[in-house]
Amino acid sequence: MSPDWLMTRVIVVALWIAAPIYFFILMLALPFQLAPFGDPIIDWVFNYFIVPAVFSVTWVSLLYFNRYRIANTIHLMRETTTAVPLRWRVFYGTNAAFVMVFFVLPIISAPVAVIGGLYFALTVGYYIAFGKFNLGKLAALVAGLLAIVLSILPALIILEFIPRYLDIWNLLLSTWTTTGLVVVYGVAQCLVNALSIGAPIHFIYFGAQQYEHGLFGETYTAIPTGRIRLFEAILFIVFTILYLPPIQTPFGTMWWFQDMAWLFTSYINWISLGVVAILMIIKRVLGVADNSTLGGASNLTIVALFLLVEIFFKTNLLVVNLIIWLAFLVFAAITIVNYIRASPREMY
Repeated sequence: MSPDWLMTRVIVVALWIAAPIYFFILMLALPFQLAPFGDPIIDWVFNYFIVPAVFSVTWVSLLYFNRYRIANTIHLMRETTTAVPLRWRVFYGTNAAFVMVFFVLPIISAPVAVIGGLYFALTVGYYIAFGKFNLGKLAALVAGLLAIVLSILPALIILEFIPRYLDIWNLLLSTWTTTGLVVVYGVAQCLVNALSIGAPIHFIYFGAQQYEHGLFGETYTAIPTGRIRLFEAILFIVFTILYLPPIQTPFGTMWWFQDMAWLFTSYINWISLGVVAILMIIKRVLGVADNSTLGGASNLTIVALFLLVEIFFKTNLLVVNLIIWLAFLVFAAITIVNYIRASPREMY
């Protein structure tokens, strides 16, 4: 199995592990507690264990039964978005993850649990009553009752959870459109600038290897990948400290950030853009394979969508709020298309 395919499997396993952890942390962090029974102990167990378990079991089951297709979808997503510049992928990918984690998953998990319970019970009942075991109508009735029982708890959670969670939507969105956007967009810019400035070092060593191979038939120069990545990481940290403004947190103010975004818009971003442009010209002239080329029609379409989002992002806050959801919908559409294209079988 190639490293790329192995990584898709690792991501699927990470999602299995992350699902119950996410829902437990969600219920722990929310400013309200579900208390449908009136008993402090029972309500505490219900809020912090039963609700996360009900939410988790459905998603974990879906991940398991669709594990190959999800892994193949991740692989296709990587191929499809290769042409999208890294800054856009980091920023809008993080934005889409935020919308998914804080707005979509909490709202749809309870209805999905109801549907999942019904589907599981009816599927099992069908196989018992009319399928392999063929036990008849009595078994079908039992399966129907089981479906109702399995749906009661998720239905109760829907009634208790969703109205309370909707109350904090505006607060979350307001926080994201002020502090969240500044931080994530700034970090994305610092990351792409660090990688862009580090790119010529990779290319110089690559060029030395190609020269040695052409002259001597073998290469003697090893690319110091670890040291180059360390340099890029240090550069990223320095850029982040320079770019971000002091950030207010529940634990105090992160005073060490210097709020020097002007330095990037006036100088560093242009330097990075120039470095990337020069490298692209050199690669084109020398005939070096360039993985960042736009490729086919699907990649061109994706780049156009991200360009649209990028243009609108630089306007007023109302449009930014709309673009947050547009960015999420773009990612969701790409994901759905790739999921439909993905094979449900093991492929590597």
